[in-house]
Amino acid sequence: MLRIFFFFLFGIISNNAFANIKGKSLICDKDRRGYNFISKDKVVISIINFDKQIIFTIKHSYELSENAIFIQQPINVLKQEKKTKPIGWIFRRTLDYVSLDYVNGDWKRKFLWSCEITSPDQLDKKLKNKIDKLIKSSGNKIKELN
Repeated sequence: MLRIFFFFLFGIISNNAFANIKGKSLICDKDRRGYNFISKDKVVISIINFDKQIIFTIKHSYELSENAIFIQQPINVLKQEKKTKPIGWIFRRTLDYVSLDYVNGDWKRKFLWSCEITSPDQLDKKLKNKIDKLIKSSGNKIKELN
């Protein structure tokens, strides 16, 4: 009985997956994309738009499974459609994100990048720093052209 207890204790301690993700934040794709899990089924995704040099956010729903967090389509799209399919997922043990892209009527794997756990404040800071670097580098390129 004691062995079984220690086995379960070891399994819980050594597991890198976080059991409850509500209130957690992830930063992914080399600080270009953030996931702020605001409730048990909603996540706010912050994405840097490189063309307009802004950060925009979209509310998505998500589902948990034992091994992955399935990111669903945006909430406003989900209300219109009856059938939902994930547009990507995050592996709970490794925090690797896989994004899907809709190509010729079929969902295909598009990206694979890694994420790290962070706080909501750090998430905002890292995304803003990335935008600031982008603005500075584009400002330097404009000066060079003149």
